[in-house]
Amino acid sequence: MDKIDWLKMLAFHQELHQFSRIMLVQKQKQFLTSSERELLAWIYLQKTECTPLSLSEMSGMKKEAVSRCLKGLYEKSCIQKMKKITDERSYYLFITEKGEKVLKRDYEILLQSFYDLYRDMGEKFENLFDLISIANKHIHG
Repeated sequence: MDKIDWLKMLAFHQELHQFSRIMLVQKQKQFLTSSERELLAWIYLQKTECTPLSLSEMSGMKKEAVSRCLKGLYEKSCIQKMKKITDERSYYLFITEKGEKVLKRDYEILLQSFYDLYRDMGEKFENLFDLISIANKHIHG
């Protein structure tokens, strides 16, 4: 593969940055921060017991950032904690009914621009995210 000129790579970076900014714009006040929403979604989608460490590993966020977000989610009554029987210093995380409602509402706001783009692009939209998924796997090994 030929080496890409840094100016062309900069242009790719700017295009991706602009795409992200446009797609993730907040159209109205959301209850959760973007990091809280991301972690709450991981908890919701997790098929096994979820811990702060597993959230850090799945999301790529530092443990300290995960702890801050979990504190906020707990204070907003979006999650509950259950101590592990084998280690009382550690705990599992579960989404609450309020957490599910808030997550659904915030994502409806956030995802509207994705639905609009999907309607406009059709199959190309899915191709775009197939390529993004491949890139994410390549980056994370």
